[in-house]
Amino acid sequence: MTAEQELVSERDYLDYAHVCLRQSRKQLRELAERARKRPGDELMVEWLEWRADQLRDANESPLFFGRIDGPEPKPCYIGRRYVSDERDEPVVIDWRTDMASRFYRASPSNRMEVTRRRRFGFDGVVLTSFDDEPLTEETADTGLSRLVIAEIERAHYGPMRDIVATIQPDQDEIVRTELASTLIVQGGPGTGKTAVGLHRAAYLLYEHSRLRREGVLVVGPNDTFVRYISRVLPTLGESQVVHSSVDGLVADRGKPVVEEPEVATLKGDARMAEVLRRAVWSGLRLPTEDILVRETSPYVRIPPYVVAELCSDLIDRQVPLARAREHLLERAVSHVRRNLEERGHALTDGEARRLLRAKSLRDLVSTVWPTVTPAQVLFTLLTDADALHRAADGVLTDEEQKALLWPTVPASAGRAKWSPADRFLIDEIAGLMTPPDRYGHVVIDEAQDLSPIQLRAIMRRCAGSATLLGDMAQRTTPWAAGSWAAVAEHLGVATDLVRLTTSFRVPREIIEVANALLPAIADDLPPTVSGRHVPGALATVECEDVLAELVDVLRAAEQHPDSVGIVLDDARFTTVAKHLAKAGVQTGLPHEDGADHKVSLVPVGLAKGLEFDHVVVLEPAEIAAAGATGLRLLYIALTRAISRLTVLHSRPLPQLLASR
Repeated sequence: MTAEQELVSERDYLDYAHVCLRQSRKQLRELAERARKRPGDELMVEWLEWRADQLRDANESPLFFGRIDGPEPKPCYIGRRYVSDERDEPVVIDWRTDMASRFYRASPSNRMEVTRRRRFGFDGVVLTSFDDEPLTEETADTGLSRLVIAEIERAHYGPMRDIVATIQPDQDEIVRTELASTLIVQGGPGTGKTAVGLHRAAYLLYEHSRLRREGVLVVGPNDTFVRYISRVLPTLGESQVVHSSVDGLVADRGKPVVEEPEVATLKGDARMAEVLRRAVWSGLRLPTEDILVRETSPYVRIPPYVVAELCSDLIDRQVPLARAREHLLERAVSHVRRNLEERGHALTDGEARRLLRAKSLRDLVSTVWPTVTPAQVLFTLLTDADALHRAADGVLTDEEQKALLWPTVPASAGRAKWSPADRFLIDEIAGLMTPPDRYGHVVIDEAQDLSPIQLRAIMRRCAGSATLLGDMAQRTTPWAAGSWAAVAEHLGVATDLVRLTTSFRVPREIIEVANALLPAIADDLPPTVSGRHVPGALATVECEDVLAELVDVLRAAEQHPDSVGIVLDDARFTTVAKHLAKAGVQTGLPHEDGADHKVSLVPVGLAKGLEFDHVVVLEPAEIAAAGATGLRLLYIALTRAISRLTVLHSRPLPQLLASR
């Protein structure tokens, strides 16, 4: 067949796949209706409806994006979901199957029985082209396919897209790592670490049905980032995953107050966990006199030593406080019941259950473990020097204890204003009292910025394994652990560190400039290598009036469909926003309230993890001067571009960039 005939044939197959998809969905709906009429089939109905919803033909993305020839008698088409015909024969196989892994991993040196890999190009959902890659011993590795490059460079608007059609072999290996492994993925800008983590979640949900019951939690650094990534998993058919920012995990305590970075860093220190543990358990009050149980006939006395015995292993095992209170009550009832039986007064089960509500026994529990809220515990520590010293003695220095104390004491915990770091301390205390709901797998993005206490808050919600994603060159918080070894230590589970070293999304011309900053910000990390060469990707413009030049750049950008991100020092944001509005240039914060702006104005503090087709960085010297993390923020700003980077400056460039 000619290439044109092949294209027509592939379009016909795509149409056939859509027909099969609609037929499969119709059959599932019919089965669900029949099952609904049978009593006791609720779970079957739920599964059939869930499966039918997965097969919804919304025309949002092509049914398949690739094909492999060789392993099977007929070609295997690879897509985001499985499609079968009326004989239940596969028409499209899910990208997560073992067979589909050959599409991503087969190479001339390891063909995996694949003789040809075909990638398809689409305009929306219309199949427009294909690109063949024969896999023989004589075939040379020519790098990225032109269709892979075209997909990467396709204009980006709105939320992050999946990369299921462009996953590379090293990324695929991480995606398919077994569930039992907790991974730390170190990856430079554009290496796809965020997408890899999300696709790993989708793969694990496909491979392990129990995760649908246990759930998957995805944690990002802030709400902007969470909105940006929130559509990836639903696009892959996984809509029941919970997304949250780090701060969104813990209870809202009103408008947060700002505190000194040194204090916030101390509050994020792992040692605070021991201080809080001591504070919670210091509330234990064993009675010094007999407890008289008056709700029985005859009365029963419980001596102090018996109460101590009932509490002993609960204390030793550090059972969460709410559960310990329940256990103590149940044990006290059992003790009373045995005492009465020994005296010839056996209780019925109903009488024993009523004892669980007996005031004397409930008073006993409240005496041993008084009911306090997590906020009250922390309030006492931060306002009472003696209480703090008892909990922190031998853990924190006297100077550190003094730094934690509030200079002005509010009237009560209810009137206190809490800092972001305080919220995580309260969550730590809450976990000692009542453990939070847990998930079967947790994905943590930008993990390099988290404090030990924040890591503990996330891992408290993890019942199984985790995938941590980040780049130590991009850490910008004063409380960050500082190394992946330190992060692993705070997780409390065994970890494997894997590295992504090739950037497919940031052009070589841009990444090489950003790499010039590495000796100053992360001299132990190897430079990221780019897999794409884009002539003219970088333009540096020195000008007297940066804002006037910016307007000119944006006017020129109107001729292109590309998204534009203006990255600037946080302090300059308001001034630039007003200037652009006056000039008639419409901008918005990235992914603000679900809106998709062609031009986004991005404070550099929010830029991490985001990407745009064209990035304009204003005054690099201002960004670099933003405190101890200035050069890291500049590194982040320079590496947000997928296709083009324009640097506008009136002030001299930072020395590390001036020679580039």
